[in-house]
Amino acid sequence: MATCPHLRRARAAALPALLGLSLLPAAAAAQPAASGETPADPLFAPRSAVRRSGLAAGIAGGLALGSAAGFQNDVQKIGFQRHYTETGVGIGAGGYVWIGGALADWLTFGAAFGGHGLSAAEHASLAGGFMLHTEVFPLFSLADRWRDVGVTFDAGTGVAYTTADADGAEVIDGALPARIGGGVFYEGIRLWKVAMGPWLYADYTWSTSVRQPGFYLGWRTALYTGP
Repeated sequence: MATCPHLRRARAAALPALLGLSLLPAAAAAQPAASGETPADPLFAPRSAVRRSGLAAGIAGGLALGSAAGFQNDVQKIGFQRHYTETGVGIGAGGYVWIGGALADWLTFGAAFGGHGLSAAEHASLAGGFMLHTEVFPLFSLADRWRDVGVTFDAGTGVAYTTADADGAEVIDGALPARIGGGVFYEGIRLWKVAMGPWLYADYTWSTSVRQPGFYLGWRTALYTGP
């Protein structure tokens, strides 16, 4: 059957319009990429803090056990047995204060200052100083009861020395020793923006003239300004 010339011209005019309509969904889907926007994805969407944010500061302290061994800070005495002193295990107290920021619910970073003082047999020992302070809450995503279990890591420098009780003479001097520390804590007791709980920690101070470990068991209290 022959087609009317007018009908053929109408079909030819409608074809571009139909083609344009068919491309609209594809153009709409491609629009975010063309404009530089990223489609919403729950995995990467920003999340509001529910436990920790803003300024973070705290204090931890309690019973300390440790020992010290080494020499006076003198090249003519370091390494010679007659100038070597070892205190044995001593008991005392120690702790840290720190301030920083809660970068996420599961990460806090800042600076800390602290150490311990011990009394062992005939000697008194002290070790302490400044350290960079990091706290991680590795189980935060598991469940509510695990959100307050934290692990702390510290590294820095300070002082370490030991004196004899008899005359107060210095028998160990660590000069400017290196210090590292680490521990675990639980801050499940919460009051307003304050979180607290038990704290278990150990640190180690060393240089060419001293070796001084410390072990702590006590209580930790932290303040978070947010959320």
